[in-house]
Amino acid sequence: MKSKGSHRTERVGSVVKRAVAVIIDTQVADPRVHGVSVVDAVVSGDLKYATVYVYIEGDDTEVLAALNNSAGFIRRLMAEQLRDMRVIPRLKFEIDKSQSYYEHIDALIKGLHKNDGNDK
Repeated sequence: MKSKGSHRTERVGSVVKRAVAVIIDTQVADPRVHGVSVVDAVVSGDLKYATVYVYIEGDDTEVLAALNNSAGFIRRLMAEQLRDMRVIPRLKFEIDKSQSYYEHIDALIKGLHKNDGNDK
């Protein structure tokens, strides 16, 4: 059973995820961050920090650096949009590794099916 605090952090994480995604798509002018997909946002128990997981196609180091450099700007815009939130978490961006993991598993499964077809 989840505690009340974890439900609150999940709810805030969901709000942060949506807000950051919209801000990146509509208000961040840096061309390096276009095409970034916000996958998840995990908020700390005290709601002061949020790790935003993103999917970046291609070279992700430069894009991730640009996002982390823009974190304060994104946080300020988020504060303007989410005036009912008492605390606006500090943002840290990280690469979501699940997409590459899923692609790896998918390739393994396709390889197995390909081998099955050759054996028959």
